[in-house]
Amino acid sequence: MRSNHPWLYMQLLISTVCCIYGREEKLLFSTEYTVKEIDLDTGVVKDLANHSTIVYSIAYDVKERYVYIPRFYEAVIDRFPYPNDQTVNFEIVVSTNYPYYVAFDSGNSHLYWTGYASGKIMRCNSNGSDLTTIVDISSIPMALTLDTHTRWIYYSKASSNALLRVTFDGKEKQVVLNLTSQLIDIEVDFVDKRIYWMEYYTGDFKSALYNGSDVKTVVSTNVKFNNREIDIGNEYVFYTSYNNILKVHKSSGQIPTVVHTESILIYGLLFYKQEDRNILCSVEKWIYFGEELSNRQIYRLTFAGKELTVMIQLKKQTTCVFGIGNTNY
Repeated sequence: MRSNHPWLYMQLLISTVCCIYGREEKLLFSTEYTVKEIDLDTGVVKDLANHSTIVYSIAYDVKERYVYIPRFYEAVIDRFPYPNDQTVNFEIVVSTNYPYYVAFDSGNSHLYWTGYASGKIMRCNSNGSDLTTIVDISSIPMALTLDTHTRWIYYSKASSNALLRVTFDGKEKQVVLNLTSQLIDIEVDFVDKRIYWMEYYTGDFKSALYNGSDVKTVVSTNVKFNNREIDIGNEYVFYTSYNNILKVHKSSGQIPTVVHTESILIYGLLFYKQEDRNILCSVEKWIYFGEELSNRQIYRLTFAGKELTVMIQLKKQTTCVFGIGNTNY
Protein backbone atom coordinates (compact mmCIF):
# COMPACT_ATOMS: atom_id res chain seq x y z
CA MET A 1 0.00 0.00 0.00
CA ARG A 2 1.48 3.34 -1.12
CA SER A 3 1.29 6.55 0.87
CA ASN A 4 0.38 9.89 -0.71
CA HIS A 5 3.99 11.01 -0.41
CA PRO A 6 6.29 9.71 -3.17
CA TRP A 7 9.18 9.31 -0.80
CA LEU A 8 7.35 7.00 1.62
CA TYR A 9 6.49 3.38 0.96
CA MET A 10 4.33 2.95 4.04
CA GLN A 11 3.75 4.47 7.40
CA LEU A 12 2.18 2.40 10.19
CA LEU A 13 1.82 3.14 13.88
CA ILE A 14 1.25 0.35 16.35
CA SER A 15 1.02 0.94 20.09
CA THR A 16 1.82 -2.04 22.26
CA VAL A 17 0.84 -2.23 25.90
CA CYS A 18 2.21 -4.95 28.10
CA CYS A 19 1.18 -5.35 31.70
CA ILE A 20 2.27 -7.69 34.45
CA TYR A 21 -0.59 -8.68 36.74
CA GLY A 22 -0.65 -9.87 40.31
CA ARG A 23 -3.16 -11.16 42.81
CA GLU A 24 -3.81 -10.21 46.40
CA GLU A 25 -5.63 -12.41 48.89
CA LYS A 26 -6.13 -11.19 52.42
CA LEU A 27 -8.33 -11.77 55.42
CA LEU A 28 -9.73 -8.82 57.32
CA PHE A 29 -10.81 -9.60 60.87
CA SER A 30 -11.89 -7.77 64.00
CA THR A 31 -10.97 -8.22 67.62
CA GLU A 32 -12.50 -6.32 70.52
CA TYR A 33 -10.83 -3.02 69.63
CA THR A 34 -9.00 -3.47 66.31
CA VAL A 35 -9.57 -4.28 62.66
CA LYS A 36 -6.62 -6.16 61.18
CA GLU A 37 -5.57 -7.81 57.94
CA ILE A 38 -3.47 -10.86 57.23
CA ASP A 39 -1.77 -11.41 53.89
CA LEU A 40 -2.49 -15.02 52.96
CA ASP A 41 0.65 -15.22 50.80
CA THR A 42 3.16 -13.86 53.31
CA GLY A 43 1.37 -14.35 56.63
CA VAL A 44 2.10 -10.74 57.58
CA VAL A 45 -0.49 -9.25 59.96
CA LYS A 46 -1.20 -5.51 59.95
CA ASP A 47 -3.38 -3.30 62.13
CA LEU A 48 -5.82 -1.31 59.99
CA ALA A 49 -7.90 0.65 62.50
CA ASN A 50 -8.84 0.97 66.15
CA HIS A 51 -12.60 1.03 66.69
CA SER A 52 -12.99 1.18 70.50
CA THR A 53 -15.94 -1.23 70.58
CA ILE A 54 -16.92 -4.72 69.44
CA VAL A 55 -17.35 -5.23 65.69
CA TYR A 56 -19.25 -8.46 65.09
CA SER A 57 -19.03 -8.50 61.29
CA ILE A 58 -17.36 -6.87 58.28
CA ALA A 59 -18.74 -6.10 54.81
CA TYR A 60 -17.08 -4.84 51.63
CA ASP A 61 -18.23 -2.78 48.66
CA VAL A 62 -16.21 -4.10 45.71
CA LYS A 63 -17.32 -1.26 43.42
CA GLU A 64 -16.51 1.79 45.55
CA ARG A 65 -13.89 -0.12 47.59
CA TYR A 66 -15.06 0.58 51.12
CA VAL A 67 -15.04 -1.61 54.23
CA TYR A 68 -18.17 -1.33 56.41
CA ILE A 69 -18.09 -2.13 60.12
CA PRO A 70 -20.93 -2.01 62.70
CA ARG A 71 -19.63 -0.48 65.93
CA PHE A 72 -22.01 -2.20 68.29
CA TYR A 73 -21.84 -0.05 71.43
CA GLU A 74 -21.14 3.17 69.53
CA ALA A 75 -24.49 2.79 67.70
CA VAL A 76 -23.04 3.59 64.27
CA ILE A 77 -21.99 1.83 61.09
CA ASP A 78 -18.73 3.27 59.78
CA ARG A 79 -16.79 2.83 56.59
CA PHE A 80 -13.24 3.43 55.41
CA PRO A 81 -11.51 3.01 52.01
CA TYR A 82 -9.67 -0.25 51.39
CA PRO A 83 -7.01 -0.99 50.22
CA ASN A 84 -5.53 2.04 51.90
CA ASP A 85 -1.94 2.77 52.93
CA GLN A 86 -2.89 5.95 54.76
CA THR A 87 -4.16 6.42 58.31
CA VAL A 88 -7.74 5.17 58.50
CA ASN A 89 -10.36 7.79 59.26
CA PHE A 90 -13.84 6.43 59.91
CA GLU A 91 -16.76 7.93 58.04
CA ILE A 92 -20.13 7.50 59.75
CA VAL A 93 -22.65 6.04 57.29
CA VAL A 94 -25.67 5.67 59.54
CA SER A 95 -26.52 5.93 63.23
CA THR A 96 -28.54 2.98 64.51
CA ASN A 97 -28.92 1.21 67.86
CA TYR A 98 -26.75 -1.88 68.32
CA PRO A 99 -25.92 -2.74 64.68
CA TYR A 100 -24.98 -6.41 64.62
CA TYR A 101 -24.38 -7.98 61.21
CA VAL A 102 -23.73 -6.10 57.98
CA ALA A 103 -23.79 -7.04 54.29
CA PHE A 104 -23.35 -4.99 51.13
CA ASP A 105 -24.98 -5.11 47.69
CA SER A 106 -22.40 -3.44 45.44
CA GLY A 107 -24.59 -3.67 42.35
CA ASN A 108 -27.13 -1.30 43.90
CA SER A 109 -24.88 0.49 46.42
CA HIS A 110 -27.06 -0.72 49.31
CA LEU A 111 -25.93 -1.42 52.86
CA TYR A 112 -27.93 -4.01 54.85
CA TRP A 113 -27.72 -4.71 58.57
CA THR A 114 -29.50 -6.34 61.48
CA GLY A 115 -30.54 -4.32 64.50
CA TYR A 116 -29.90 -6.27 67.69
CA ALA A 117 -32.30 -4.11 69.72
CA SER A 118 -34.88 -3.33 67.03
CA GLY A 119 -35.25 -6.89 65.72
CA LYS A 120 -35.24 -5.59 62.15
CA ILE A 121 -33.31 -6.05 58.93
CA MET A 122 -32.60 -2.58 57.58
CA ARG A 123 -31.23 -1.06 54.37
CA CYS A 124 -29.85 2.30 53.28
CA ASN A 125 -27.81 3.75 50.45
CA SER A 126 -24.03 3.75 50.74
CA ASN A 127 -24.15 7.36 51.94
CA GLY A 128 -26.71 6.57 54.66
CA SER A 129 -29.74 8.01 52.87
CA ASP A 130 -33.10 6.34 52.14
CA LEU A 131 -33.35 4.33 55.35
CA THR A 132 -35.72 1.38 54.81
CA THR A 133 -37.03 -1.48 56.97
CA ILE A 134 -36.94 -4.74 55.00
CA VAL A 135 -38.53 -6.97 57.60
CA ASP A 136 -39.36 -6.91 61.32
CA ILE A 137 -38.51 -10.39 62.57
CA SER A 138 -39.74 -9.76 66.16
CA SER A 139 -36.66 -11.38 67.65
CA ILE A 140 -32.96 -10.78 68.03
CA PRO A 141 -31.54 -11.15 64.50
CA MET A 142 -28.36 -13.14 64.16
CA ALA A 143 -26.64 -13.92 60.84
CA LEU A 144 -27.25 -12.06 57.58
CA THR A 145 -26.04 -12.61 54.01
CA LEU A 146 -27.17 -11.57 50.53
CA ASP A 147 -27.83 -13.64 47.43
CA THR A 148 -27.51 -10.79 44.95
CA HIS A 149 -28.05 -13.13 41.99
CA THR A 150 -31.54 -14.38 42.87
CA ARG A 151 -32.37 -11.46 45.21
CA TRP A 152 -32.84 -13.30 48.50
CA ILE A 153 -31.66 -12.24 51.94
CA TYR A 154 -30.72 -15.25 54.10
CA TYR A 155 -30.82 -14.74 57.85
CA SER A 156 -31.30 -16.38 61.24
CA LYS A 157 -32.73 -15.24 64.57
CA ALA A 158 -32.21 -16.05 68.24
CA SER A 159 -35.72 -17.41 68.82
CA SER A 160 -35.48 -20.06 66.09
CA ASN A 161 -33.13 -22.74 64.79
CA ALA A 162 -34.31 -22.18 61.23
CA LEU A 163 -32.49 -20.95 58.15
CA LEU A 164 -34.74 -18.18 56.84
CA ARG A 165 -34.89 -15.98 53.78
CA VAL A 166 -36.78 -12.92 52.58
CA THR A 167 -36.86 -11.16 49.22
CA PHE A 168 -34.96 -7.89 48.87
CA ASP A 169 -38.23 -5.95 48.90
CA GLY A 170 -39.39 -7.77 52.06
CA LYS A 171 -42.61 -9.00 50.46
CA GLU A 172 -41.98 -12.75 50.60
CA LYS A 173 -40.57 -14.74 53.53
CA GLN A 174 -39.67 -18.44 53.56
CA VAL A 175 -38.32 -21.06 55.94
CA VAL A 176 -35.52 -22.79 54.03
CA LEU A 177 -34.56 -25.34 56.69
CA ASN A 178 -35.52 -26.22 60.24
CA LEU A 179 -32.36 -27.20 62.08
CA THR A 180 -31.42 -28.36 65.58
CA SER A 181 -29.07 -25.50 66.45
CA GLN A 182 -28.97 -21.74 66.17
CA LEU A 183 -27.11 -20.37 63.13
CA ILE A 184 -24.36 -17.94 64.09
CA ASP A 185 -23.30 -17.08 60.52
CA ILE A 186 -24.40 -17.74 56.92
CA GLU A 187 -22.65 -17.29 53.56
CA VAL A 188 -23.63 -17.75 49.91
CA ASP A 189 -21.35 -19.61 47.50
CA PHE A 190 -22.18 -18.28 44.03
CA VAL A 191 -19.87 -20.77 42.30
CA ASP A 192 -21.37 -23.98 43.70
CA LYS A 193 -24.80 -22.37 44.29
CA ARG A 194 -24.89 -23.42 47.92
CA ILE A 195 -25.55 -21.88 51.31
CA TYR A 196 -23.01 -22.44 54.11
CA TRP A 197 -23.67 -21.90 57.80
CA MET A 198 -22.08 -22.41 61.20
CA GLU A 199 -24.20 -23.94 63.98
CA TYR A 200 -23.54 -22.19 67.28
CA TYR A 201 -24.51 -24.90 69.77
CA THR A 202 -23.02 -27.91 67.96
CA GLY A 203 -20.00 -26.43 66.15
CA ASP A 204 -21.09 -28.16 62.95
CA PHE A 205 -20.29 -26.43 59.69
CA LYS A 206 -22.83 -27.36 56.99
CA SER A 207 -24.08 -26.50 53.52
CA ALA A 208 -27.14 -27.00 51.33
CA LEU A 209 -28.49 -25.98 47.97
CA TYR A 210 -30.35 -22.67 47.79
CA ASN A 211 -33.72 -24.39 48.30
CA GLY A 212 -32.52 -26.26 51.41
CA SER A 213 -32.00 -29.67 49.79
CA ASP A 214 -28.82 -31.78 49.73
CA VAL A 215 -27.66 -30.88 53.25
CA LYS A 216 -24.02 -31.79 53.87
CA THR A 217 -21.75 -31.53 56.89
CA VAL A 218 -18.49 -29.95 55.76
CA VAL A 219 -16.82 -30.50 59.11
CA SER A 220 -17.82 -31.15 62.72
CA THR A 221 -15.51 -28.83 64.62
CA ASN A 222 -16.62 -30.11 68.06
CA VAL A 223 -16.26 -26.52 69.30
CA LYS A 224 -19.45 -25.25 70.92
CA PHE A 225 -20.33 -21.58 71.48
CA ASN A 226 -17.00 -20.24 70.20
CA ASN A 227 -17.26 -20.55 66.42
CA ARG A 228 -18.53 -17.34 64.84
CA GLU A 229 -17.90 -15.77 61.42
CA ILE A 230 -17.39 -17.59 58.12
CA ASP A 231 -16.42 -16.43 54.64
CA ILE A 232 -15.71 -18.15 51.34
CA GLY A 233 -12.47 -17.81 49.42
CA ASN A 234 -12.05 -19.84 46.24
CA GLU A 235 -12.16 -23.54 47.17
CA TYR A 236 -11.90 -22.90 50.89
CA VAL A 237 -14.12 -21.62 53.66
CA PHE A 238 -12.54 -19.56 56.42
CA TYR A 239 -14.05 -19.38 59.89
CA THR A 240 -13.27 -18.01 63.32
CA SER A 241 -13.13 -20.15 66.44
CA TYR A 242 -12.45 -18.23 69.64
CA ASN A 243 -9.01 -16.67 68.97
CA ASN A 244 -8.22 -18.66 65.81
CA ILE A 245 -8.91 -18.28 62.11
CA LEU A 246 -9.10 -21.63 60.33
CA LYS A 247 -9.71 -22.77 56.79
CA VAL A 248 -11.22 -25.96 55.43
CA HIS A 249 -11.85 -27.19 51.90
CA LYS A 250 -15.47 -26.93 50.78
CA SER A 251 -15.69 -30.66 50.13
CA SER A 252 -16.81 -32.78 53.07
CA GLY A 253 -14.44 -34.74 55.27
CA GLN A 254 -11.46 -32.39 55.15
CA ILE A 255 -9.37 -31.39 58.15
CA PRO A 256 -9.29 -27.67 59.05
CA THR A 257 -5.94 -25.89 59.32
CA VAL A 258 -5.13 -22.86 61.46
CA VAL A 259 -4.37 -19.73 59.43
CA HIS A 260 -3.81 -17.28 62.29
CA THR A 261 -4.04 -17.04 66.07
CA GLU A 262 -4.67 -13.95 68.20
CA SER A 263 -4.30 -13.57 71.95
CA ILE A 264 -7.96 -12.50 72.31
CA LEU A 265 -11.34 -13.37 70.79
CA ILE A 266 -11.84 -12.84 67.04
CA TYR A 267 -15.25 -11.62 65.88
CA GLY A 268 -15.74 -10.44 62.28
CA LEU A 269 -14.09 -12.00 59.23
CA LEU A 270 -13.88 -11.01 55.56
CA PHE A 271 -12.05 -12.65 52.66
CA TYR A 272 -10.60 -10.01 50.33
CA LYS A 273 -9.39 -10.85 46.85
CA GLN A 274 -8.10 -8.52 44.17
CA GLU A 275 -7.15 -10.15 40.88
CA ASP A 276 -5.46 -8.70 37.80
CA ARG A 277 -3.82 -5.92 39.76
CA ASN A 278 -1.61 -3.92 37.39
CA ILE A 279 1.92 -4.03 38.72
CA LEU A 280 3.88 -2.73 35.71
CA CYS A 281 2.84 -1.24 32.42
CA SER A 282 5.01 0.33 29.69
CA VAL A 283 4.00 1.76 26.33
CA GLU A 284 6.12 3.05 23.46
CA LYS A 285 4.79 4.45 20.17
CA TRP A 286 6.88 4.46 17.01
CA ILE A 287 6.51 5.21 13.31
CA TYR A 288 8.54 3.01 10.96
CA PHE A 289 9.10 4.10 7.36
CA GLY A 290 11.33 3.70 4.34
CA GLU A 291 12.51 6.23 1.76
CA GLU A 292 12.18 5.36 -1.91
CA LEU A 293 15.22 7.39 -3.02
CA SER A 294 17.45 6.79 -0.05
CA ASN A 295 20.18 4.26 0.48
CA ARG A 296 17.63 1.55 1.29
CA GLN A 297 17.27 2.24 5.00
CA ILE A 298 14.35 1.72 7.36
CA TYR A 299 13.87 4.47 9.93
CA ARG A 300 12.15 4.61 13.28
CA LEU A 301 10.62 7.85 14.55
CA THR A 302 8.68 8.54 17.74
CA PHE A 303 5.12 9.75 17.33
CA ALA A 304 6.20 13.11 18.76
CA GLY A 305 8.67 13.52 15.89
CA LYS A 306 11.77 12.95 17.99
CA GLU A 307 14.51 10.30 18.14
CA LEU A 308 14.87 9.48 14.44
CA THR A 309 16.83 6.24 14.25
CA VAL A 310 18.14 4.07 11.41
CA MET A 311 16.89 0.60 12.29
CA ILE A 312 17.86 -1.58 9.29
CA GLN A 313 20.23 -1.24 6.33
CA LEU A 314 18.75 -3.17 3.38
CA LYS A 315 20.53 -4.63 0.39
CA LYS A 316 17.53 -4.14 -1.86
CA GLN A 317 14.86 -1.50 -2.23
CA THR A 318 11.85 -2.35 -0.09
CA THR A 319 8.22 -2.03 -1.10
CA CYS A 320 6.58 -2.14 2.31
CA VAL A 321 7.52 -1.40 5.89
CA PHE A 322 5.58 -2.55 8.95
CA GLY A 323 5.79 -0.81 12.32
CA ILE A 324 5.55 -2.40 15.72
CA GLY A 325 5.75 -0.79 19.15
CA ASN A 326 8.60 -1.81 21.38
CA THR A 327 7.54 -2.60 24.95
CA ASN A 328 9.83 -2.59 27.96
CA TYR A 329 9.20 -4.30 31.31
